[in-house]
Amino acid sequence: MMRRPPTEWQQWLADFSQGEQTEAWRGIMCFLRWIQIRAENGHPIPNFLSAMEGDIFHSHLLRRLLDGKDPLEAPPPESFGQPWYELVEKGQGTATEVKPWEWAPEQKISVNRCIWTILEKKSNDEFIVTYRLNRDSFRLSKSAEGAWQLERLGG
Repeated sequence: MMRRPPTEWQQWLADFSQGEQTEAWRGIMCFLRWIQIRAENGHPIPNFLSAMEGDIFHSHLLRRLLDGKDPLEAPPPESFGQPWYELVEKGQGTATEVKPWEWAPEQKISVNRCIWTILEKKSNDEFIVTYRLNRDSFRLSKSAEGAWQLERLGG
């Protein structure tokens, strides 16, 4: 299934709302976009209402769409189990908990309790890392003060 670009969704909104109850139709549009993105990422809509309500209530992506923001190309990295949109949007962030991942310490590192892949280990205090489906690489480095920073490389 091809993801509709934002301009196509805006046309959908104009066609369906016909200039009436636009905000209600925008909510429906956001819900449909959310369903499409979930399906693309292997998360079908639950077939019973209480589970769907739970997914709706806890969805950061749906809230992002309702706030008028476009979805990212790939799911964002996580920080303590929550989407780290700020890291992707600003290109930098501070990690408060960094340690080798116990199951593959040479290949993986835990950053704010989420597993990142080590692309290159420059030293014990500097790594080039990437996160799951996100194609961006980040420099993970420890400052002289002991704080860990992530900074997107390139672009």
